[in-house]
Amino acid sequence: MIAQSARRNAGAPRDPGGTGGCVSRAAYEFPDLRAGDPRSLGDFQLAARLGEGGMGQVFLAFSPGGQPAAVKMIRSEFARDAEFGRRFAREVAAAQRVRGAHLAQLLDADPGSEQPWLATGYVAGPSLRDLVVGHGPLRADQVMLLAWGIAHALADIHSARVVHRDLKPGNIMLDESGPKVIDFGIVKSLTQSATYRSESTRIGTPLYMSPEQALGRPVGPLSDMFALGSTLHFLATGREAFAAENEWAVAHRIVADSPDLTGLTPPLRDLITACLDKDPERRPTPEQVRVSCESQLGHALGPGAWMRIVGAREAIRARTDALRSLTAPRADTIARSDNTRPLTVTGPAGRGRPKVESQKSATPHKTRTTWKPPKKEPKPNAASPMGEVIARVLIMLLMGLGSLAFSCTSAFMSETWTLRSSGAQVASVTEAFDLSHPWQPISTGLQGVSTDAGSFIAALTIGTAASIAFALQALLRESKGATLRRWGSVAGVLCGLWFFFFTIACAVLLGAAGVDQIDDNPDYMLGVDLMGGAGWLLVANATTAYALWGRVDDLLR
Repeated sequence: MIAQSARRNAGAPRDPGGTGGCVSRAAYEFPDLRAGDPRSLGDFQLAARLGEGGMGQVFLAFSPGGQPAAVKMIRSEFARDAEFGRRFAREVAAAQRVRGAHLAQLLDADPGSEQPWLATGYVAGPSLRDLVVGHGPLRADQVMLLAWGIAHALADIHSARVVHRDLKPGNIMLDESGPKVIDFGIVKSLTQSATYRSESTRIGTPLYMSPEQALGRPVGPLSDMFALGSTLHFLATGREAFAAENEWAVAHRIVADSPDLTGLTPPLRDLITACLDKDPERRPTPEQVRVSCESQLGHALGPGAWMRIVGAREAIRARTDALRSLTAPRADTIARSDNTRPLTVTGPAGRGRPKVESQKSATPHKTRTTWKPPKKEPKPNAASPMGEVIARVLIMLLMGLGSLAFSCTSAFMSETWTLRSSGAQVASVTEAFDLSHPWQPISTGLQGVSTDAGSFIAALTIGTAASIAFALQALLRESKGATLRRWGSVAGVLCGLWFFFFTIACAVLLGAAGVDQIDDNPDYMLGVDLMGGAGWLLVANATTAYALWGRVDDLLR
């Protein structure tokens, strides 16, 4: 039913400009699923097709919570390749570390499945290639604005020690909150290992390769900066920077030639020239690009700026309407599939009121009962053996460790920024514990607005791990050595202090969750929603506290 409703978008608007100057109407329609397509992958319910490439199909899908996602299913011939499977799993693990406001987040993946797949957040907007094909080259200030957002994304990718390797206009989508970089090269980077059994690093779209990629040399973060330069050149001119008749000619031009920058003016020309330097060490970093763009854009960089890019508003609205036509019937389907057992009307009862019976079997009501005195429970004469007490504590602490592990691998909370003036959402960030960068602020993509929630989550997670360790050491209170007993008592006190602090932190989080509040920047309202990681962390602390309390209870009996 969900797939059949996709045809409601048949009246989606076209952009003006005739056959060669419009974004394809197919971009606003979701083709139905075909007969051989799966209806679900993992927890995602597939709704329509988004595209098909050399590595597999991409589907529009919905998570159990109703959020749209783009799910890529890998072709069977690649799935059967053992080397492909190993590298795919490594690439997915690396991509899971990448977070940022200008990235399509990797939501879930199953590299080990018979039909491997991965799911990312769906961006309801056009690609930058679509915008240029539909409306022609963009103005210099709009290209600088997009360069600022793409540099944000590259900074987040590189901070997670990941290289994109296939940055290009078709892999950058645009919605109301700015550009979103998709496809971190996870699947395309594996093509040659599955096809040619080669360790070559020539991976990526030829027109957007760096010289080191074209020469088969190792690539690093600065290779993405060369691709950024080629991308900005296309946005500003409507032409590929190194276009040629075939792939080998393209590679030669990338290595030996300079692009035609005729018609471009500083500072955009200077930025593109710097990014396209043949020497990687002379290319700017993402942070340097951001600073350069901010100095040029000034007040033009802010909420709503993305919607002023030519063609963006109409394209985003068309895709949003197409997505809405899918979500409405989905909500009806969910409502009809509610497994609440209906009540059965068996006939009139009283004055015109139906008699209602539940599906549970009725039990006769006893009007008279015979009172019996309660049985006395034998009172234990001694406390439980210490070995049994310690075993129970260890089991509880192991359960606490398991809950902590689930917390570390789950999303903890999400923060959403909306404009106070209009209530429009302008940024959304999902936070989780990041062991590699626990104290690093997370960029929101809004000038002057960032979030330190990652540091707060890191403090709670590390503190919980320490409390479990101290709870284990608190068992030393029953040792024979005086020094060990004192240290066990100190460990118990430290655990108590931590639980006091954690209780206050929980009160603050629960008070903030679901309530919009004024952000540090008074132009925005901040909304906070807790997710599964927060629940698992609460379970870990409750289990640890219960382990200590149960031990004391056993000893006092």
